[in-house]
Amino acid sequence: MWKLILKGIGALLILYTGGALGWRRGDACARRVQVLAEMCEFLAAARRELHFRCGRTEEILAEAQRNTRLTALPLYFIDLRAGGGLQTQLEQALWRTEQEIADVTQPAERALLRGALEALGGCPAREEEQRLAYAQSVLERALEQARAQAAAQQRLYRAIGFSLGGAAALLLL
Repeated sequence: MWKLILKGIGALLILYTGGALGWRRGDACARRVQVLAEMCEFLAAARRELHFRCGRTEEILAEAQRNTRLTALPLYFIDLRAGGGLQTQLEQALWRTEQEIADVTQPAERALLRGALEALGGCPAREEEQRLAYAQSVLERALEQARAQAAAQQRLYRAIGFSLGGAAALLLL
């Protein structure tokens, strides 16, 4: 009798684990949508700051970060200091951001964000605004595709997780 009870508990734990893995993978799809939306939001804020407040690059990026409420996109532009080594600091801030969103974004999306922000301060403001607008429009298209795919992928991953957990639990019994 105890053996059957322990097997039942083990089967439930395996089923739960499979479901949790599927749920977690499904949530990664939703996180991708949120990260892409916040990337678009930040680029729009940076473009507004550049257009209405011509200033130094570190000020524009820091103010754009302050003016957006980002929860899924980690940015480190508030810590940038003026003066020598700004490009190195910007590189490090972008690298940290890329590392933290690498699991949910595609390399082309990260490269687009990097390319748009890395070149700030290197050309006339109008060209920089156009570069930011282009990056934002490409990311908005990627966002629409991600939204369309996210719901279906979430259901799929969750169903697969529970199915595999259930199959493993049946094998245990």
